[in-house]
Amino acid sequence: MASESLPPDRLAGRVIIACRVMETELRAVFQGRPGVTIRYLDQGLHRTPRKMASVVQREVDRASVHTDRVVLGYGLCSNGIVGVKAREPGLLVPRCHDCIALFLGSPGAHAEAFERRPGTYYLTNGWILEKKDPLGIVEDDYAPRLGKETAVWAMEQELKHYTHIALINTGAGDLAFLRRRAIENASFFKKEYIEIRSGLGFFSKIVDGPYKEADFLFIRPGESIRQEMFWDDPDLSA
Repeated sequence: MASESLPPDRLAGRVIIACRVMETELRAVFQGRPGVTIRYLDQGLHRTPRKMASVVQREVDRASVHTDRVVLGYGLCSNGIVGVKAREPGLLVPRCHDCIALFLGSPGAHAEAFERRPGTYYLTNGWILEKKDPLGIVEDDYAPRLGKETAVWAMEQELKHYTHIALINTGAGDLAFLRRRAIENASFFKKEYIEIRSGLGFFSKIVDGPYKEADFLFIRPGESIRQEMFWDDPDLSA
C-alpha cells in the first residue's frame, strides 16, 4: 500500500476506540482535544480474544456513522481484532502485534527489547491499576476460585519461562506506586526487576497523527482486518 493512499489528516470528527489499559496515557495526550472522542473498552477482553472482534466491531459501526475518522487503540492482540470490518470512512489501526509496542514507542523498540531480553513480562500503568499484574490476578481472580496456594502455583507456572519483570515508565501515572507494585511482583515471583523509560509518542500519534504507513494500517471501507496485514512492517524503526 503506497503511503499516499492513506487518507489526509484532519483534526475534526475523530473517534478513537481503545483498550482501557492505555487510558492514562491517552488522557495525558488528549487533554480535551476539540473534535476528538475516545471510547474505552474493557481490558478484560484481552483474556478472551475470541470475543474481542464483535465488541470492537460494534463500536466501529457506531462511530462510523457520524465521524470523519475512526482510529483503533489496539494492536493485533492475539488476533483479537481479526475480522473487524471497516465502514465509511475507513479504519486506522496501529501496525503493532500487541499493545506493548505502543507503550515502548514503536514496533522497532518492542523488537529490540525482545531481542535483548526475550523472557520479559511487561507491566504498565493500566495493567497494574486494573489488578491485571501477576499478583493482582492471583489476588482478585485465581485465589477466590482456586485458593491462595493453588493460585500462586498456577501463576508461577505461567511465569516459569520469564526471567524479568519490567515496568514501562511512560511518564504518565503515579510512578512511585507503579514502581513499588512492580518490584513487589518481581520479588514475590523471584524475577529480576527492570524499568524501561519510554514516553507518549505513539499515543500522540493515535490522537493527533500523522497516520503514516510505517505506523498505521489503513483498512479501506468494506475491508476486514487480516492477520497477514501485520506481517509486513515497512519500517520498524519509525
